[in-house]
Amino acid sequence: MAANNGQFNFLIITTDEERYPPVYEDESIRQYRQEYLHGIAALRENSLEMHRHYTASTACSPSRTSIYTGQYPSLHGVTQTSGMAKEWYDPNMLYLDPNTVPTMGDYFRAGGYRTFYRGKWHLSHPDIILPGSVDVMMSTKDDGTPITRAEQLYKSANKLNEYGFDGWIGPDPHGSAKANAGVNRDPGFADQIVGLLDTLENDDSNQPWLTVASFTNPHDIVFFGTPWLLGFEYNYDFPDFIKNLNLPLPPTRCEDLSTKPRAQKDYAEKYGEMFFRNPTIPQYFQMYYYLQYVVDQEILKVYQRLRNSRFFENTIVVYTSDHGDMLGAHGGMHQKWYNAYEESLHIPFIISNPTLFSGQNNSHALTSHVDILPTLMGLAGINQEEAADALKPSHSEVHPLVGANLSELVSSSGTGGSSDEALYFMTDDEVSEGLTDVNPRGNPYSPIAEPSHVETVITHLINDSGEKQLWKYSHYYSNPKFWGGASNPDQSITPQPEGGPAEFELYNLSEDPLETTNLAGNCGQTPASDSVIKALQAVMREQRAKKRLRPTGQAAD
Repeated sequence: MAANNGQFNFLIITTDEERYPPVYEDESIRQYRQEYLHGIAALRENSLEMHRHYTASTACSPSRTSIYTGQYPSLHGVTQTSGMAKEWYDPNMLYLDPNTVPTMGDYFRAGGYRTFYRGKWHLSHPDIILPGSVDVMMSTKDDGTPITRAEQLYKSANKLNEYGFDGWIGPDPHGSAKANAGVNRDPGFADQIVGLLDTLENDDSNQPWLTVASFTNPHDIVFFGTPWLLGFEYNYDFPDFIKNLNLPLPPTRCEDLSTKPRAQKDYAEKYGEMFFRNPTIPQYFQMYYYLQYVVDQEILKVYQRLRNSRFFENTIVVYTSDHGDMLGAHGGMHQKWYNAYEESLHIPFIISNPTLFSGQNNSHALTSHVDILPTLMGLAGINQEEAADALKPSHSEVHPLVGANLSELVSSSGTGGSSDEALYFMTDDEVSEGLTDVNPRGNPYSPIAEPSHVETVITHLINDSGEKQLWKYSHYYSNPKFWGGASNPDQSITPQPEGGPAEFELYNLSEDPLETTNLAGNCGQTPASDSVIKALQAVMREQRAKKRLRPTGQAAD
């Protein structure tokens, strides 16, 4: 049954910490994905897969806010991620205010849609707080069993309504509490989405809808080795189809990082001091791929319910993740901070619909998280300017969306409408700085060395032989806005931290997909790379000016 005026419905499925398969995965892992990840396989049956999709920012909160606002942290202001040195109540935690930059929910509501959100949020802190404490109201037991009364309270509170979404049930699943682990929360999120689809199925309204199904895994990989995981369902003794995978160690794991920006080596060395030193042992990698299998089962549950609904043919499903994970690559780095490597930035992106697509279609066009909102609005027939005008009375920072509307590319199954727009990435996430800069063992640690703020451009250049090659250029710098703390944008009396001048990285991804040779480093720079650097510096200036917007009245950083 078609939605109102023939408009599509949208189901956005996200995972957390899932990277695009790196080039060093072998055939056994590709076969594992085909044979055991049935949810993603079902999505691919009628789809367009974007194989060069990148996050706009890291880590979790900056990336997610960029997805749902279509803007960069320079405008939406969510630059930090809780965890490590900062709890949610740290004064350096900066959250999205509901009356500043509009969200996807706001835009789609303005376009006549009903909008719903289930699962991980992490753009703000909408949890119900227990009186006289900083503790949040849990809605599940440690094993994921729902607490009915708490769920009812969250439904009544409707905490994301002011952000343009209905029906969210908290708390947000972040932090190391067992009840918030993906293995415990994700099944409940899938049940919530299935229940919502049941409700929509029985609703006679033809009003179109947009729903977010935001899952947590494979994020549980970051808790490998934590005490509660010692009682993990399989006690790290995973099914044979996982243990039989040929899981190679990252080829760059032994890099000394001497030719790379200094923040990388400092982060690789201090990660074990700040959190837990993740060993590169077979069980560690097995767990990451097992967690992808676990969350895929929940994705399949949701997709099967959609496929059996009356609106399956008229619903566009979008699948992506917030960012990737290093998993010990490049000198032993873990998670996603203080770098712009492929393992951190390059992520899956699939658009699925049986009406738009026949079979599996593929595109290698460069796409970004900031493209998602304008693209979905284009597919929905929502006029950006009209929606923006409708939101200006209630939002202080309504700016033109900086991403590309790729609806023509999508509608042509990847054969038309592609632009050669460069991609821009930025991160100011200082996870090592905050009020709680002590590790789980109670030992203090020092912040990561400056320069540690990163901006990156990824684009194609034509070489002397006329071949198109993919390049990545990164600028590491010390951002004065964050001297003395992330929440002190006007502080000018704090001296600049020692860290020296800006540092750079340059990689020819077409010839060096592992990003081993830094052509902007002392040992890799050549006259030929100098000309590329000049060209990419111009691209970075142009991308920065175009996309790194600032709140009204604030100077550029």
